[in-house]
Amino acid sequence: MGSDDAELIARWQRGEVAAFEGLVRRWQQPVARFIFRLVGRVEPVNDLCQEVFLRVYQAGGRYRERGRFSTWLYRVALNVVRDYARRRGGRTASLNHLELIDRGPAADRLCQQEESDRLVARAVAELPESMRTALVLRHYEQMSFEEMSRLLGTPASTLKSRFAGALQQLRARLQDLGLGPEEDER
Repeated sequence: MGSDDAELIARWQRGEVAAFEGLVRRWQQPVARFIFRLVGRVEPVNDLCQEVFLRVYQAGGRYRERGRFSTWLYRVALNVVRDYARRRGGRTASLNHLELIDRGPAADRLCQQEESDRLVARAVAELPESMRTALVLRHYEQMSFEEMSRLLGTPASTLKSRFAGALQQLRARLQDLGLGPEEDER
């Protein structure tokens, strides 16, 4: 756990509300990106992110430093996404559009980039949940397999297999969608 996180948590657990606000400011964007990548839709991200931090707040007094705060936070977020998926009948991803943060490139390049991003997001959303989760945590959140193992309670070797399978399925699906290696180079 980062020393800043540890300090904020200790202050928050002593009753300092501003410390919790600091944790939210620090982690809100990473958690929102994580949720978006799992859910595949922009619309529910804010509500789900709020639910994550509400659960964190409610569990705050019971939190004990047994590893990195981020691992615990991502576990809470993953549980929120799974609950959301159950409420929707098991479906987490239904892509309508993808909001891009950087709008700097020329318009034609931006359109190509947006279409590529849409195809990648669609292909990721079609992966089985276990593979999608492994891919998002490893590739987008840059977690080690050991961190992922602690988060998910799954052996690292299993997660490596899921990640490799996800990459293989993703490559095949992207080729089916017309996004070959030559188009994917950025």
